[in-house]
Amino acid sequence: MDRFEAMSVFLAVVDAGSISAASRKLRVPVATVSRRISELEAHLKARLLTRSSRRVALTDAGRSFVVACRRIVGDLGEAEREAAGEYRSPKGQLLLSAPIALGSFIFCLSSLRS
Repeated sequence: MDRFEAMSVFLAVVDAGSISAASRKLRVPVATVSRRISELEAHLKARLLTRSSRRVALTDAGRSFVVACRRIVGDLGEAEREAAGEYRSPKGQLLLSAPIALGSFIFCLSSLRS
């Protein structure tokens, strides 16, 4: 079982409010979402969700686990963005497009200052 994937699916179910809504959001079958949640609960040896025919509710263990999952998923996303260089300063050429009148105006201003 991929625990990170299972945590992501768990968060999707919690955010969507139901397993079927989460399956639509994730674009995976309902059975796959349900299986991931069951595998996660079996791995943790704790019930995370109380399921009904229309919605799910967090158990006490689920409430504490969802907080940890959000932190872990957020930290991993941050680490991936940092490793990919998203936070580095930009490099390369910057090309701008502007009307000719703006260029003429700026040229006239610079010639007045000199």
